This record gives sequence, C-alpha cells and structure tokens, in this order.
Amino acid sequence: MRRAPDTPFVPRFSPNPQFRPDRLVASVVALAEQSNNLVLEAAMAAARADAQGDTAEAVDQVCRLAVSAGVTTGEITWLVAELETAGGDGDALAEAGVAVAGMESCVRAVAQAVQELADRGGPAEIASSAEALRRVSLQLTALLPRLQPVG
Repeated sequence: MRRAPDTPFVPRFSPNPQFRPDRLVASVVALAEQSNNLVLEAAMAAARADAQGDTAEAVDQVCRLAVSAGVTTGEITWLVAELETAGGDGDALAEAGVAVAGMESCVRAVAQAVQELADRGGPAEIASSAEALRRVSLQLTALLPRLQPVG
C-alpha cells in the first residue's frame, strides 16, 4: 500500500481515543433500544398466539425472546468492558447506564408476564424462558454500577 510521503501512517484498526468511547456508547444505546423493541414485539406476538390457543407459537416466540435477550446482554456486557478500557467520561457512562437501565426494566417486565403465562399452566419451556429472562435482568442490573460516573 502506497501513501504520500507526508501522510502519517495510521494503522487500520487502531482506535481513535477521542471518538472510541462515543462509538461504544452509541452501540450500547442502539443495542438496548433494538432489544427493547424486539422484546416487546416478541412478547406481544406470544400473547396473541396464547390468546388464539396456539401454544406452539407462544412457546416459540418466548424461547426466541429469551435467547435474543441473552445474546444482546452478552454483547452489551462486552461493550461496557470496552468502554471501561477506553476510559469513557461521566456523561458517556451515564448515557450508556440509562440505556441499560431501560433495557433491564423492559426485560424484567416481560419476564414477569412470561412467568404469569407459565403459572397459568404453560409448558415447561415457558417457565424456563421466564427464568432465563430473569437472569438477563440480573445481568443487566449488575452492569449498572459499572456505568456510574466516578465521583
């Protein structure tokens, strides 16, 4: 690869320290918002299927919901670790914290609704999904102290 002699070499994958925390925060916020939308859509689809007596579809929706929320939480956890490494400032941490708290609240509410479905005699997969969603909620709650600005 040739470059002009007076052009400084910038490695392709080196992070720009000025912008990296902002990009990480934007990714956390986008993932949390997308997850909230998907969680609510899947919960509504499961409720519709349950109301129509389509237990298999309700189970499918709830199981997909639990897996998706778990994967997204893993990705957000990784991004938070990267944000800590990159040294995000207090505002960046607070913005990411608000997004994570919103996702936690959404997942917790849906976990409760899924548990109510299980309590009404739903299949074991529904109860397992409710438990998985509760664990996701706890993982998100555990991230919150890491997203508090250091005083």
